[in-house]
Amino acid sequence: MDISEFQELFSALTGIKKNRFHPLVWINGEPEIGGNVYIGGMSEVNTKGASVVIGDNCDIASFVAINCADTHKKCIGLSDKADCRDIVLENNVFVGSHSVIKGGAYIGHHSVIAAGTIVDGVRIPPYSLVAGNPMQVKEGYYLKQASGIIQHNKPTLGAEEERAAQRIIRSGWLAQGKEVEAFENEFCSSIGLPEGHAVAVTNGTSSLFLALWALKAQGKKVAFPVYTCSSLQHAVAMAGAKEILVDIDGRTPNIDLESLGQSKADIAIVPHMFGLPLDISDFKGVDIIEDCAQALGASVNNIPVGLHGKMGIYSFYATKLMTSGGQGGMVVSTDKALVDAIRDYREFDQRRDNMKRFNFQMTDMQAAVGRVQLKKLTDFLKRRSEIFESYRESGLSLLDVSENNLSPVRFRAVLLTERPKEVIQALSNAGIKAIIPIEDWELLGEKELFPNSYNMTQRTVSLPVYPSLIDYDVKKVITVVKSSI
Repeated sequence: MDISEFQELFSALTGIKKNRFHPLVWINGEPEIGGNVYIGGMSEVNTKGASVVIGDNCDIASFVAINCADTHKKCIGLSDKADCRDIVLENNVFVGSHSVIKGGAYIGHHSVIAAGTIVDGVRIPPYSLVAGNPMQVKEGYYLKQASGIIQHNKPTLGAEEERAAQRIIRSGWLAQGKEVEAFENEFCSSIGLPEGHAVAVTNGTSSLFLALWALKAQGKKVAFPVYTCSSLQHAVAMAGAKEILVDIDGRTPNIDLESLGQSKADIAIVPHMFGLPLDISDFKGVDIIEDCAQALGASVNNIPVGLHGKMGIYSFYATKLMTSGGQGGMVVSTDKALVDAIRDYREFDQRRDNMKRFNFQMTDMQAAVGRVQLKKLTDFLKRRSEIFESYRESGLSLLDVSENNLSPVRFRAVLLTERPKEVIQALSNAGIKAIIPIEDWELLGEKELFPNSYNMTQRTVSLPVYPSLIDYDVKKVITVVKSSI
């Protein structure tokens, strides 16, 4: 009897489905299992009630239980149903024999689960060694053996985003469709807006242009800070408006409201720079577009940024707080008429009214990735905050806000130093990338006319603060910075 015949007979006798791994591997449900995966005999993969995703190049030994369902409370009468939670093993994960992976576990790539370990339903960073019961997580244990440097910023993507993209590919519908609409509505829910008050578009720059277009900016005076991304200047030019450049207040990287009030602008674009929100509640007489590209999740007086002005815009570029596959943007407003006008402008094709429109559509592929990232945003922001606090508790001087009514997010961890170039060089020598967040040549106006903005370019360094940065690397950054300032 060959192995294939044995598998057929074994399945018939036991009810254990035939699989590509081993006759004695029990797979219940439909896990998503990548390429070049080994699963040893007498192991179990149970997806009943939730999902299990196993990435590429994983090695799972014998007598391993990967079980998304926990029935102990149901069994003893404390619950009427099993507790079922998703499990994810990213690429290149090794699981030793007689281990248990419980529901809710998310194991980062290049990690090792030692034999006999019970892995709780938590997120485990990449390059970790996990051992024991109760488990002990040694973050970065294998990082010294891994090549590469610590990047300044990078997207945090995993198996769930890959699965979402794969789902869209298999659906056969890639262009704007139901996925985009779902993303828009879920985004509304995340910031406390009713459905229909958000429009997903190609990127953050186009969202700025569309907000200006909706406010009929052509020929009007639009003010914005000189210390910001060039996309503001480009969008104002595309809208046919007249730019008015304004300095920042010097204390923070945000626009100086007193100077803005003196500008006599019709419209103002107010960025919440580096995730530090600006209170505009007392600023009147100007239509304000809040640029929340770096501040999704921040709030003022417990109200999310983006809802204080006439309109709010967001960017989902690869290095922002979340991404929709590399590019993407969103426009929101409490005034649904403005949102509806933008939505109509975006729907450019097969219209019979001969009105001029343009294709700013997001794809369903982007939206699918964006929806996954949006669900992770709370965890992303929490991790960024933990890293920021580690920097601050070590004694590093960081840009921040002090007002109690302001709740920032940590898009950037900006170090204040009189030796920015020396700090960046020291970090580079240690294999760590850091940048001056906005260089003096990036200012949108003459540096002599905007002293606060120029001064900010001369004394700031942006340190790594992205969610996948592990504690081992955070400590390395701190050590190098403190030795160089």
